[in-house]
Amino acid sequence: MSFDFDDEDQNVPYAYYTPGTLQRDTAQNVWLVPHTATNRAPLQQNKQQVLLELIGASSTSERSGLDLVAVLDISYSMTGENRLGRMKTAMQFVIKKLSPNDRLSIVTFSDDAERRCHLRSMTQASKAHLEDLVDGLGVINMTNMKAGLETGHKILDDRRIARGRAASIFILSDGDQNKGDATTVDVSDVAVYTFGFGADSNHKVLGEIAMKSKGGTFNFVEDGESMSEPFSQILGGLLSIVVQDLKLTVSPNPGDSTIEKVNAGLYLQTKDTNTGSVTVSFGDLFAAELRNIMIDVLLPTVHRSKNVTVIIASCTYSINGKPFVSHEFRVTIRRTGSADPSSPISEAVLTEQVRQIYIEDLRQAITLADSVGLQGANNKLVEARNNLQLERSNSMIDILRAQLDKLIELISSGMGLRALRACLLSMMMLHGRQRVTETGPVMGHKLYVTQFTDMSRKQAGDHEKDPAKVPPPASQDVDQAKIVRDQQGIKRPPAVVEATTCSWRTWWRDRKSHHESSRWAMAILCTVLAIAMIVIGVTLLAVYLLNMPKMPYLVVSDAQLGALRYAQQDGTIQYLQLPITILAENNNSKADATFSRVDLALQFHGVDVALLRTPAPFVVAAESSLPLQYNVVSTGRRLDPAGMRSMDQSLNAGMVPFDLRGKARTRWKVGIFLKAHFWTRISCRLHFFPSNSTVMPTDLRRCRSRYLVVEPTHQGSSSKLVTGARIFLNLFQAFRRCSFNGRTRSIDYEDACGGDFANLKMMCRLSISEVLIGACAKGPEVVGSALKGALHSSPATTNMSFVAGAAPPTVTHPAVAGFTMSPPLPSKS
Repeated sequence: MSFDFDDEDQNVPYAYYTPGTLQRDTAQNVWLVPHTATNRAPLQQNKQQVLLELIGASSTSERSGLDLVAVLDISYSMTGENRLGRMKTAMQFVIKKLSPNDRLSIVTFSDDAERRCHLRSMTQASKAHLEDLVDGLGVINMTNMKAGLETGHKILDDRRIARGRAASIFILSDGDQNKGDATTVDVSDVAVYTFGFGADSNHKVLGEIAMKSKGGTFNFVEDGESMSEPFSQILGGLLSIVVQDLKLTVSPNPGDSTIEKVNAGLYLQTKDTNTGSVTVSFGDLFAAELRNIMIDVLLPTVHRSKNVTVIIASCTYSINGKPFVSHEFRVTIRRTGSADPSSPISEAVLTEQVRQIYIEDLRQAITLADSVGLQGANNKLVEARNNLQLERSNSMIDILRAQLDKLIELISSGMGLRALRACLLSMMMLHGRQRVTETGPVMGHKLYVTQFTDMSRKQAGDHEKDPAKVPPPASQDVDQAKIVRDQQGIKRPPAVVEATTCSWRTWWRDRKSHHESSRWAMAILCTVLAIAMIVIGVTLLAVYLLNMPKMPYLVVSDAQLGALRYAQQDGTIQYLQLPITILAENNNSKADATFSRVDLALQFHGVDVALLRTPAPFVVAAESSLPLQYNVVSTGRRLDPAGMRSMDQSLNAGMVPFDLRGKARTRWKVGIFLKAHFWTRISCRLHFFPSNSTVMPTDLRRCRSRYLVVEPTHQGSSSKLVTGARIFLNLFQAFRRCSFNGRTRSIDYEDACGGDFANLKMMCRLSISEVLIGACAKGPEVVGSALKGALHSSPATTNMSFVAGAAPPTVTHPAVAGFTMSPPLPSKS
């Protein structure tokens, strides 16, 4: 059998892309939504189930052109029940609904098959011609379904214009094939939708053809019912196709999981034995369609709590012939010793488990109908109905119960075996393909509908009443669907829109469920706690800001370079005398300030020249100050090469810098409720003029300590409140220090937190490192110190390390006033 290529209308859109590297789909035309049976799994070896929802989220304005071949039975049996007339009405609707971007070919079969027209672009002239052709069809003896299917498949197989275009076959029949076997025709590369008219149709053959095809379904149409509506809902889906040749690949994470089984209904699966990955081929996806895939995974034994990736999923598909790959999607589960194996399974996973058991029950009922008869099938359906009674009610489970109730009622009312088997087969195809299907008296078309299948079915109903009425084109359906989504406030295409469909996946969810109530209660509780924390934080901040100017501090009031002798050859400071006076200031008018420890270091270019300390705690009265006078005498401190160069440059310039660094711990009253222990730190540079021993006045004004770590304590309050206040105040100080001090050194955050980093994260419920880095790009040392103060009630004293040589002298402040001396000129040796 061959056809002339010139007969094919080629003035239609097609893909001009050549196969090549897959491109990343930034528009996200396919969504993956995961559901795990539980969020936590035990450390021992165990099995888990993961549900993946695959949703078509493409814009139908980019839909593919459709090449449709209608294979029509015109055998003598079609005269009964006016089947031929109703088939003509259905075909008239199909012809009117298609646009010039779509092509249609009509094949009839009886004794043999005949191609009535080639693939024709559906222009107005073509529509008029095909309407006349359909009206003129008459009946002939015999039913050679195989010849009709072979002819239809050949038309699509011989297309010149094929890339980027959706292709499908409709085959309609009302009787048994009596010439050839249509099930031997290979249709694995195209979707074939079969329609059986009446109980006498050979639904076994029609069902097997659809099962072997690429995503097709078997539709059971009762005698006397409309044929236009079953045609139209499939046609509406075909006219919304954007995503083609969709494949989902799920892979285990080596060492963390093993895939044991993938349940994707009636879709073809292939497994890679080397990697353990499984690929499911779905064919073309109607716009806004949903596919549920259940994955059974085995988790090995682990020895510590951790988050593990159990599934890695991605999709490949084409849009208008251009190949795409989706973003890689990872599903994680927490492995922990506290996981409860008896914890309830998520509702989405539980509902899918019930639905898959239901499909298996339908399959067994079909087998029993063939082997035992009507009563065997009825017993299985009653058993399935009783099992569903034990399940918690939701929209999907309620529909499954209603379907079984209807089937049992029809059997008791006298439904024949052939009609029952046709009904069961169409219902199994409905759930196995997860695609809208005509299921006879059970009314399965209410499941898995999309906006486009639903609109097309309603338009076909109007066409039945008034055949002269022209249905709106597919482009108008796209605009209408967008209006409906905008009115309903839907941000992404819903998988179902009927209230009677599986609304366990609708966006508004089931508000009556226990889990949803718990979520709302938790949301309200978290909101109240957040408001309370904000109020407490603002209160603490206000108290802190009001009292901040009154915090005690240290300030250098006087410093003189008494003597400096430096050996240039070996870089040794042979002798240094430097009297320095530091005031401990307390500007608080109502409370004394206690300085329990003072540790300061006088340095030159990083080398400690002397340590300045206080031997015992001392108290500074309110609104007063206490001078700490030190007479620094240091000998034999050797500089490194960089320090030697710096000293030479300083002496040549006539100005010698010394750094004063250190901290003091104080205790001070903050407001009425809090008493604070905090560390105040000095980090400044004093520039001396050796010629007259004086220091730059601006250095003295700047050489003042600043608060470093606040440790508030509160008698009578809970430790958590105190800890929260301490963290809040210290973070504020750290961020403020970061804003003004750009010369701090980087340290390790976790080290700064003293090992309690995890406790801090648990307490604050946030990533401290992210907060600190984001709020303070400079000065992590200050932030780390603040955190360390927040986590420890009394921070440990930092031991200073020195360069090689004798330890620097420790100078304690004298009990009496210090002395001054006239400085000699510095000398070089």
